[in-house]
Amino acid sequence: MFKQTALALALLMPLAATAAYPDKPVKIIVSNPPGGPVDVMLRVLASKLGAAWGQPVVVENKPGASGIISTGALVKSAPDGYTLGMVVASSVTIVPFAVDSLPFDPQKDLQPISLVARTPFIFIVPKDSPLKTWEDFVRESQSRNLSVGSFSIGTAFHLVWEQTARRAGIKALYVPSSSSGKTQNDLIGGQLDVGLDAPSSSKGLIDSGRLRALAITSPERFGGLPGTPTLEESGLKGYAPQPWIGLMAPAGTPRDRVALIQKSVSDILKEPAMKAQMETLGMIPIGSSPEELAATIEADRADMGPLIKELGIKLQ
Repeated sequence: MFKQTALALALLMPLAATAAYPDKPVKIIVSNPPGGPVDVMLRVLASKLGAAWGQPVVVENKPGASGIISTGALVKSAPDGYTLGMVVASSVTIVPFAVDSLPFDPQKDLQPISLVARTPFIFIVPKDSPLKTWEDFVRESQSRNLSVGSFSIGTAFHLVWEQTARRAGIKALYVPSSSSGKTQNDLIGGQLDVGLDAPSSSKGLIDSGRLRALAITSPERFGGLPGTPTLEESGLKGYAPQPWIGLMAPAGTPRDRVALIQKSVSDILKEPAMKAQMETLGMIPIGSSPEELAATIEADRADMGPLIKELGIKLQ
Protein backbone atom coordinates (compact mmCIF):
# COMPACT_ATOMS: atom_id res chain seq x y z
CA MET A 1 0.00 0.00 0.00
CA PHE A 2 2.80 2.39 0.93
CA LYS A 3 4.63 1.68 -2.34
CA GLN A 4 1.47 2.33 -4.37
CA THR A 5 0.89 5.64 -2.60
CA ALA A 6 4.51 6.71 -3.11
CA LEU A 7 4.33 5.79 -6.80
CA ALA A 8 1.11 7.74 -7.24
CA LEU A 9 2.65 10.79 -5.57
CA ALA A 10 5.76 10.52 -7.74
CA LEU A 11 3.64 10.46 -10.86
CA LEU A 12 1.67 13.48 -9.72
CA MET A 13 4.72 15.60 -8.82
CA PRO A 14 5.52 16.80 -12.39
CA LEU A 15 1.88 17.77 -12.85
CA ALA A 16 1.89 19.68 -9.59
CA ALA A 17 5.09 21.49 -10.55
CA THR A 18 3.61 22.46 -13.89
CA ALA A 19 0.34 23.60 -12.35
CA ALA A 20 2.20 25.80 -9.86
CA TYR A 21 3.96 27.88 -12.49
CA PRO A 22 4.61 30.66 -11.84
CA ASP A 23 5.18 30.37 -8.12
CA LYS A 24 7.66 33.25 -7.87
CA PRO A 25 8.26 36.59 -9.66
CA VAL A 26 8.84 36.59 -13.43
CA LYS A 27 11.28 39.00 -15.06
CA ILE A 28 11.00 40.43 -18.59
CA ILE A 29 14.16 41.97 -20.07
CA VAL A 30 13.81 44.67 -22.73
CA SER A 31 16.39 46.56 -24.79
CA ASN A 32 14.40 49.81 -24.83
CA PRO A 33 15.06 52.50 -22.22
CA PRO A 34 12.39 53.48 -19.69
CA GLY A 35 9.61 55.79 -20.81
CA GLY A 36 9.41 54.97 -24.53
CA PRO A 37 6.44 53.32 -26.25
CA VAL A 38 7.82 49.76 -26.02
CA ASP A 39 8.66 50.18 -22.34
CA VAL A 40 5.25 51.68 -21.56
CA MET A 41 3.45 48.89 -23.43
CA LEU A 42 5.52 46.22 -21.69
CA ARG A 43 4.82 47.64 -18.23
CA VAL A 44 1.08 47.57 -18.90
CA LEU A 45 1.35 44.00 -20.17
CA ALA A 46 3.53 42.99 -17.21
CA SER A 47 1.00 44.41 -14.77
CA LYS A 48 -1.82 42.48 -16.39
CA LEU A 49 0.23 39.26 -16.47
CA GLY A 50 1.03 39.71 -12.81
CA ALA A 51 -2.65 40.05 -12.00
CA ALA A 52 -3.49 36.95 -14.05
CA TRP A 53 -0.71 34.84 -12.54
CA GLY A 54 -0.86 36.09 -8.96
CA GLN A 55 2.88 36.79 -9.06
CA PRO A 56 4.86 40.00 -9.68
CA VAL A 57 6.10 40.44 -13.26
CA VAL A 58 8.97 42.91 -13.26
CA VAL A 59 10.51 44.78 -16.20
CA GLU A 60 14.29 45.08 -16.48
CA ASN A 61 15.60 47.65 -18.97
CA LYS A 62 18.94 46.78 -20.55
CA PRO A 63 19.42 49.32 -23.36
CA GLY A 64 22.45 49.62 -25.60
CA ALA A 65 24.39 47.89 -28.37
CA SER A 66 21.35 47.56 -30.66
CA GLY A 67 19.74 44.95 -28.41
CA ILE A 68 22.84 42.76 -28.07
CA ILE A 69 23.11 43.45 -24.33
CA SER A 70 19.50 42.59 -23.50
CA THR A 71 19.29 39.57 -25.78
CA GLY A 72 22.62 38.30 -24.50
CA ALA A 73 21.34 38.53 -20.94
CA LEU A 74 18.19 36.66 -21.92
CA VAL A 75 19.94 33.70 -23.53
CA LYS A 76 22.24 33.33 -20.49
CA SER A 77 19.24 33.01 -18.16
CA ALA A 78 17.89 29.72 -16.88
CA PRO A 79 15.36 28.23 -19.35
CA ASP A 80 12.65 27.88 -16.71
CA GLY A 81 10.09 30.50 -17.76
CA TYR A 82 11.06 32.95 -15.03
CA THR A 83 13.17 35.16 -17.30
CA LEU A 84 11.62 36.32 -20.55
CA GLY A 85 12.58 38.93 -23.11
CA MET A 86 10.62 41.49 -25.09
CA VAL A 87 12.68 41.48 -28.28
CA VAL A 88 12.40 44.02 -31.09
CA ALA A 89 12.70 42.63 -34.60
CA SER A 90 15.96 44.35 -35.49
CA SER A 91 17.83 42.50 -32.71
CA VAL A 92 17.44 39.17 -34.50
CA THR A 93 16.74 40.14 -38.13
CA ILE A 94 19.08 43.09 -38.78
CA VAL A 95 21.86 43.21 -36.17
CA PRO A 96 23.15 39.64 -36.77
CA PHE A 97 23.93 40.52 -40.39
CA ALA A 98 25.50 43.90 -39.60
CA VAL A 99 28.04 42.98 -36.91
CA ASP A 100 31.16 40.86 -37.10
CA SER A 101 30.12 38.53 -34.28
CA LEU A 102 27.46 38.00 -31.63
CA PRO A 103 27.73 36.44 -28.15
CA PHE A 104 24.70 34.28 -28.98
CA ASP A 105 23.00 32.53 -31.90
CA PRO A 106 19.58 34.14 -32.51
CA GLN A 107 18.35 31.03 -34.31
CA LYS A 108 19.45 28.47 -31.71
CA ASP A 109 19.50 30.27 -28.36
CA LEU A 110 15.97 31.72 -28.29
CA GLN A 111 12.53 30.20 -27.84
CA PRO A 112 9.80 32.26 -29.56
CA ILE A 113 6.62 32.68 -27.52
CA SER A 114 4.40 35.23 -29.25
CA LEU A 115 4.32 38.15 -31.62
CA VAL A 116 3.12 40.86 -29.26
CA ALA A 117 2.73 43.80 -31.62
CA ARG A 118 3.59 45.26 -34.98
CA THR A 119 4.70 48.85 -35.32
CA PRO A 120 3.68 50.57 -38.57
CA PHE A 121 5.71 53.52 -39.79
CA ILE A 122 4.37 56.68 -41.36
CA PHE A 123 5.66 58.93 -44.15
CA ILE A 124 5.23 62.59 -43.23
CA VAL A 125 5.76 65.98 -44.89
CA PRO A 126 5.57 69.63 -43.72
CA LYS A 127 2.10 71.17 -43.76
CA ASP A 128 2.91 73.36 -46.79
CA SER A 129 4.72 70.68 -48.80
CA PRO A 130 3.79 70.47 -52.49
CA LEU A 131 3.68 66.69 -52.01
CA LYS A 132 0.00 66.10 -51.29
CA THR A 133 -0.13 62.32 -51.85
CA TRP A 134 2.15 59.28 -51.97
CA GLU A 135 1.83 59.34 -55.74
CA ASP A 136 3.18 62.91 -55.74
CA PHE A 137 6.20 61.73 -53.78
CA VAL A 138 6.94 58.88 -56.20
CA ARG A 139 6.49 61.10 -59.25
CA GLU A 140 8.47 64.07 -57.96
CA SER A 141 11.37 61.86 -56.90
CA GLN A 142 11.92 61.04 -60.57
CA SER A 143 12.26 64.67 -61.64
CA ARG A 144 14.02 66.45 -58.78
CA ASN A 145 16.32 65.68 -55.86
CA LEU A 146 14.33 64.85 -52.74
CA SER A 147 15.50 63.95 -49.24
CA VAL A 148 14.02 61.47 -46.76
CA GLY A 149 14.93 61.72 -43.09
CA SER A 150 14.66 59.12 -40.34
CA PHE A 151 16.73 57.20 -37.81
CA SER A 152 20.33 56.02 -38.10
CA ILE A 153 21.76 53.74 -40.77
CA GLY A 154 21.01 50.10 -39.97
CA THR A 155 17.86 50.75 -37.96
CA ALA A 156 14.48 49.27 -38.83
CA PHE A 157 13.43 52.69 -40.15
CA HIS A 158 16.36 52.79 -42.55
CA LEU A 159 15.77 49.25 -43.81
CA VAL A 160 12.03 49.83 -44.28
CA TRP A 161 12.89 52.92 -46.30
CA GLU A 162 15.33 50.99 -48.52
CA GLN A 163 12.77 48.25 -49.11
CA THR A 164 10.03 50.73 -49.89
CA ALA A 165 12.17 52.86 -52.21
CA ARG A 166 13.07 49.79 -54.24
CA ARG A 167 9.47 48.57 -54.37
CA ALA A 168 8.04 51.97 -55.33
CA GLY A 169 10.85 53.09 -57.63
CA ILE A 170 11.62 56.18 -55.55
CA LYS A 171 14.90 58.05 -55.89
CA ALA A 172 15.75 60.14 -52.83
CA LEU A 173 18.66 60.86 -50.50
CA TYR A 174 18.35 59.17 -47.10
CA VAL A 175 19.32 61.51 -44.26
CA PRO A 176 19.96 59.66 -40.96
CA SER A 177 19.10 61.39 -37.71
CA SER A 178 19.72 60.81 -34.03
CA SER A 179 16.08 61.26 -33.02
CA SER A 180 12.50 61.58 -34.20
CA GLY A 181 12.39 65.13 -32.83
CA LYS A 182 15.31 66.24 -34.98
CA THR A 183 13.75 64.76 -38.11
CA GLN A 184 10.47 66.53 -37.35
CA ASN A 185 12.23 69.84 -36.75
CA ASP A 186 14.18 69.50 -39.99
CA LEU A 187 10.93 68.82 -41.84
CA ILE A 188 9.21 71.83 -40.34
CA GLY A 189 12.29 73.97 -40.97
CA GLY A 190 12.49 72.99 -44.63
CA GLN A 191 15.74 71.01 -44.46
CA LEU A 192 13.97 67.76 -45.39
CA ASP A 193 11.29 66.90 -47.94
CA VAL A 194 9.89 63.73 -46.35
CA GLY A 195 10.24 61.98 -43.01
CA LEU A 196 9.71 58.38 -41.94
CA ASP A 197 8.52 58.21 -38.36
CA ALA A 198 6.52 56.24 -35.80
CA PRO A 199 2.85 57.22 -35.40
CA SER A 200 3.34 57.67 -31.66
CA SER A 201 5.99 60.34 -32.31
CA SER A 202 4.35 62.27 -35.14
CA LYS A 203 0.64 62.06 -34.29
CA GLY A 204 0.64 65.21 -32.16
CA LEU A 205 2.20 67.31 -34.93
CA ILE A 206 -0.15 65.79 -37.49
CA ASP A 207 -3.19 66.51 -35.34
CA SER A 208 -2.01 70.09 -34.82
CA GLY A 209 -1.56 70.62 -38.55
CA ARG A 210 2.20 71.21 -38.53
CA LEU A 211 2.86 67.95 -40.39
CA ARG A 212 0.84 65.92 -42.89
CA ALA A 213 0.80 62.17 -43.41
CA LEU A 214 1.28 60.76 -46.90
CA ALA A 215 0.96 57.03 -46.14
CA ILE A 216 1.30 54.43 -43.41
CA THR A 217 2.91 50.99 -43.72
CA SER A 218 0.16 48.99 -41.98
CA PRO A 219 -1.90 46.60 -44.17
CA GLU A 220 -5.10 48.33 -43.05
CA ARG A 221 -5.76 51.87 -41.91
CA PHE A 222 -4.38 52.42 -38.44
CA GLY A 223 -6.91 53.24 -35.73
CA GLY A 224 -4.70 56.01 -34.33
CA LEU A 225 -4.58 57.82 -37.70
CA PRO A 226 -7.66 56.65 -39.61
CA GLY A 227 -7.38 59.39 -42.24
CA THR A 228 -3.98 58.20 -43.46
CA PRO A 229 -4.01 55.87 -46.50
CA THR A 230 -1.92 52.70 -46.50
CA LEU A 231 0.87 52.02 -48.96
CA GLU A 232 -1.32 49.35 -50.51
CA GLU A 233 -4.10 51.87 -51.08
CA SER A 234 -1.48 54.12 -52.63
CA GLY A 235 -0.47 51.56 -55.23
CA LEU A 236 1.99 49.18 -53.56
CA LYS A 237 -0.19 46.08 -53.67
CA GLY A 238 0.55 43.39 -51.09
CA TYR A 239 3.24 45.46 -49.39
CA ALA A 240 3.01 46.40 -45.70
CA PRO A 241 6.39 46.44 -43.92
CA GLN A 242 5.86 46.50 -40.17
CA PRO A 243 8.62 45.73 -37.70
CA TRP A 244 7.47 43.63 -34.78
CA ILE A 245 7.97 43.18 -31.07
CA GLY A 246 8.01 39.62 -29.76
CA LEU A 247 8.12 37.84 -26.43
CA MET A 248 10.83 35.17 -26.18
CA ALA A 249 12.51 32.90 -23.67
CA PRO A 250 15.86 31.11 -23.54
CA ALA A 251 15.98 27.99 -25.70
CA GLY A 252 14.98 24.90 -23.76
CA THR A 253 12.18 26.53 -21.78
CA PRO A 254 9.54 23.83 -21.12
CA ARG A 255 6.82 23.71 -23.76
CA ASP A 256 3.99 23.72 -21.26
CA ARG A 257 5.27 26.96 -19.75
CA VAL A 258 5.72 28.51 -23.19
CA ALA A 259 2.11 27.55 -23.98
CA LEU A 260 0.82 29.03 -20.71
CA ILE A 261 2.69 32.30 -21.25
CA GLN A 262 1.53 32.54 -24.86
CA LYS A 263 -2.11 32.04 -23.92
CA SER A 264 -1.94 34.61 -21.13
CA VAL A 265 -0.37 37.19 -23.44
CA SER A 266 -2.82 36.46 -26.25
CA ASP A 267 -5.81 36.81 -23.93
CA ILE A 268 -4.59 40.19 -22.67
CA LEU A 269 -3.93 41.50 -26.19
CA LYS A 270 -7.54 40.72 -27.13
CA GLU A 271 -8.89 43.07 -24.48
CA PRO A 272 -10.43 46.20 -26.09
CA ALA A 273 -8.82 48.46 -23.48
CA MET A 274 -5.39 46.97 -24.18
CA LYS A 275 -5.87 47.40 -27.92
CA ALA A 276 -6.88 51.04 -27.47
CA GLN A 277 -3.90 51.73 -25.23
CA MET A 278 -1.49 50.14 -27.68
CA GLU A 279 -2.90 52.21 -30.53
CA THR A 280 -2.02 55.36 -28.59
CA LEU A 281 1.54 54.00 -28.48
CA GLY A 282 1.55 53.41 -32.25
CA MET A 283 1.23 49.63 -32.05
CA ILE A 284 -1.09 46.96 -33.43
CA PRO A 285 -1.59 44.05 -30.96
CA ILE A 286 -1.07 40.56 -32.39
CA GLY A 287 -0.83 37.61 -29.97
CA SER A 288 0.49 34.89 -32.27
CA SER A 289 1.58 31.31 -31.71
CA PRO A 290 5.27 30.51 -31.10
CA GLU A 291 5.38 28.91 -34.54
CA GLU A 292 4.13 32.07 -36.23
CA LEU A 293 6.77 34.18 -34.52
CA ALA A 294 9.46 31.68 -35.53
CA ALA A 295 8.27 31.78 -39.15
CA THR A 296 8.19 35.58 -39.09
CA ILE A 297 11.77 35.72 -37.87
CA GLU A 298 12.98 33.40 -40.61
CA ALA A 299 11.11 35.29 -43.34
CA ASP A 300 12.49 38.63 -42.16
CA ARG A 301 16.03 37.28 -41.93
CA ALA A 302 15.73 36.03 -45.50
CA ASP A 303 14.79 39.56 -46.60
CA MET A 304 17.21 41.51 -44.42
CA GLY A 305 20.38 39.47 -44.91
CA PRO A 306 20.81 40.16 -48.66
CA LEU A 307 19.68 43.79 -48.32
CA ILE A 308 22.17 44.54 -45.54
CA LYS A 309 24.93 42.92 -47.56
CA GLU A 310 23.97 44.94 -50.64
CA LEU A 311 24.02 48.19 -48.65
CA GLY A 312 27.29 47.30 -46.92
CA ILE A 313 25.91 48.14 -43.46
CA LYS A 314 28.27 47.57 -40.53
CA LEU A 315 27.23 48.39 -36.98
CA GLN A 316 29.92 49.23 -34.42
